Amino acid sequence: MPQRAPGKDEPYLLVENVTKRFGNFYALREVGLAASAGEFVCILGPSGCGKTTMLRVVAGLESHEAGRVVLAGRDVTGLPVSRRNVGIVFQSYALFPNLTAAENVGYGLKSRNAAKGARHDRVKELLRLVGLTGLGDVYPARLSGGQQQRVALARAMALSPRLLLLDEPLSALDAKVRIMLRGEIRALQRRLGVTTVMVTHDQEEALTMADRILVMHQGMVVQDGSPRDIYDAPATPFVASFIGSMNFISGGKRHPDGTVFLGNRSIRGASGPRIARGAGDSGEVTLAIRPEDVTLAPRQATGPELWPGKTRHLEFRGGVYRVGLSLFVGGGERGMIADVSAETVRRMELHEDMGISVELCPDRMHVYSQAPHVAEVA
Repeated sequence: MPQRAPGKDEPYLLVENVTKRFGNFYALREVGLAASAGEFVCILGPSGCGKTTMLRVVAGLESHEAGRVVLAGRDVTGLPVSRRNVGIVFQSYALFPNLTAAENVGYGLKSRNAAKGARHDRVKELLRLVGLTGLGDVYPARLSGGQQQRVALARAMALSPRLLLLDEPLSALDAKVRIMLRGEIRALQRRLGVTTVMVTHDQEEALTMADRILVMHQGMVVQDGSPRDIYDAPATPFVASFIGSMNFISGGKRHPDGTVFLGNRSIRGASGPRIARGAGDSGEVTLAIRPEDVTLAPRQATGPELWPGKTRHLEFRGGVYRVGLSLFVGGGERGMIADVSAETVRRMELHEDMGISVELCPDRMHVYSQAPHVAEVA
């Protein structure tokens, strides 16, 4: 099939209605993905949700029962990985231990019969790009984990792939190296302009690296949006609980006129609570609010958005304290957490079992019809 360039409004990578089964188990259920040229997309989800299977289908490493994969306007569904011109970086690095860093990077170029001089120049440039100048003659065993991952990344880019696929590339590294490398990978991706799809279970990686995030759960894409959209407007309780921390408050009511009540008080505000799609016109609902959107005030403070409560415990986190709370609602208590600055803790002289007022900002609250499959305190 001849290749054509994608149209102006066409995605560079298109995955349509892909279904993959292992026996009677559905790893993927009609999933889709569209990535623009030069876009960095993260597929995020817990273990077993199907994200790695989806990446392997895109790469051509895994067959599937239905759907198609289109790359740069070309249907590559039936093509093996060797004919898709994709670069792949695996979690395990998969370096050849008997080859030096330079030989690992140039392995694909050698198999393509590239001229020796051109191959040497390309390898030298790639090692410079990933910060490994001067380490070309070193074998993988003598490199740190971060350096080995840089070699794997350079090798994946050696053949100038149209698409770069990253399968949890940072999960085997320690925290400091992981934070440093994610910035370097993002900067390199932007510099080269290569369309990139990365699989991760680390929400912080996805939020800091991606232009767009696909959240997967039980073989399906449950939300597709920018990092800010995913965080600020989670479509389901699962997304709300998986991305960041979230307080869930059960026992809310939504009246037919759209007013949301918690206990005998309505949740009002300039824009009101955020009603999730499918929440229904009325009935019992679950409210949700991020810990950083919970504000504490002195016990004697009053106002329409203030609720009586008390502190249960304080957890020191440097410049921020995570405060466990009891919120008094309709004669009962609801457990919550709030993230407040150390300055606020000092100013209010917060301590355990202290009576306070709790402000729940209405336009930062989310309303869901179904209860989350998580504890109420995230």
